[in-house]
Amino acid sequence: MEVVLSDHIRDAIIALQGGNSSDFKSAIGADLMDRAMGAIEVQKVSAGQNFFNEPESETDTESEE
Repeated sequence: MEVVLSDHIRDAIIALQGGNSSDFKSAIGADLMDRAMGAIEVQKVSAGQNFFNEPESETDTESEE
């Protein structure tokens, strides 16, 4: 099984090996931000799809009868 590391995680490992804690913290923070932004984009798309796929409301169906 191959493990794929992002550039930020690779930078964090190098910083940790070099004893540079501030660069490590920055790299981890950047990776977490990238992941959060990606999750937000997925949720935005999902919310948009759900909004347009909602069934008609009861008031619309009653007026047609």
